[in-house]
Amino acid sequence: MSPRASGPGERMPRADVAALARRLVGIDATNPSLVPGGAGERELADVIAGWLAERGFEVRLVGSDPARPSVLARRRGTGAGRSLLLAGHLDTVGGSGIGDAGTDVDPDRVVGRGAYDMAGGLAAAMTAAAAVSDPAGDLVLAFAADEEFGSVGMEELLAAIDADADAAASAGPRPRPDAAVVLEPTDLGVTLAHRGFAWYRAEYEGLAAHGSQPELGVDAIDRAVDGLVALRAFAAELAGRPRHPLLGVGSVRVATIEGGTDAATVADRCVVVVERRTLPGEPDPGPELERVLAPSRPARIVPLVARPAMEADADSPIARVVLEQVGRATGAPAARRGDPWWTDAGLIAAAGMPVVLVGPAGAGAHADEEWVSIDSLRTLVDVLEGVIRAFCDENGR
Repeated sequence: MSPRASGPGERMPRADVAALARRLVGIDATNPSLVPGGAGERELADVIAGWLAERGFEVRLVGSDPARPSVLARRRGTGAGRSLLLAGHLDTVGGSGIGDAGTDVDPDRVVGRGAYDMAGGLAAAMTAAAAVSDPAGDLVLAFAADEEFGSVGMEELLAAIDADADAAASAGPRPRPDAAVVLEPTDLGVTLAHRGFAWYRAEYEGLAAHGSQPELGVDAIDRAVDGLVALRAFAAELAGRPRHPLLGVGSVRVATIEGGTDAATVADRCVVVVERRTLPGEPDPGPELERVLAPSRPARIVPLVARPAMEADADSPIARVVLEQVGRATGAPAARRGDPWWTDAGLIAAAGMPVVLVGPAGAGAHADEEWVSIDSLRTLVDVLEGVIRAFCDENGR
């Protein structure tokens, strides 16, 4: 537990966010879906859960895989204000720099795999949340496993949050968060929109024949080439569509191609994996892709995974509060961002919660040299503490 209880309006002692970030970065949380044999999220989840429990949060681990849990923590408010979700992810991609922060002595930066994406954001959220002992509305922290691959962790966390809300609905105010902030790195800008994505597998079938007599076969690769030409034309069409003010245009690209068996045989099969990056408000891209590829005669087009784009109303209560608090803490108007990549904010928005993103400054996400600015972490703690107090303490129900 915390060293002493705080009275109404009194601030809890603030933890050292740089030391906490170094501690988190020093734990290997490599996603095993990306790197076979990766450590997974269990150790990091246990450390974070213990840290929050010592500071008075109700904490539990969530998820069907006990080796890869997510963390769900709650500080209950007085019931007079709005409920806020602070969200992030535990896992990191593979590469060098894992565990380096344990011996890092750089006075300006925390260095190591996951420092920027996104242990720094987690540490700032934990530090700010622990500093507010008496929110008027509930404060919920949801730190997910598997964001870097399938986002199973956030799906399980949102299901758990909904189950908690349903269980408590008859006993008092519904504790489902009224809005959310995702702590992905944004260099202290405020992300109001990001793209969605969808992956498809286009399968082409042909008829094998000896390479000396190609007229006796049907070349699946040749059919796939027709599909590639159609996709190139579709990419040009997307580039010419009206631009989103923060995100520009959507895109399509070929991710992988596999086909043929040997140099002397007409290919009887070719598989093309296609990625489509989507804008907010765009319909399911599947039917459009089927239309584009139809002349090339694929045997089938198989949807693999699809995630929605996200867009926040800049005049929503959570966006206004975050923009105001970043401006206050930095002394300059907050930069309004649109990001080309996808985050778990897309799932949170699809679940009906208004959401924006704000996170620390740094560099090297998914690169061998990754770091986060300590000064930006301290600023982010200031921002988040202000957001918690301003948003949760207003009775917006």
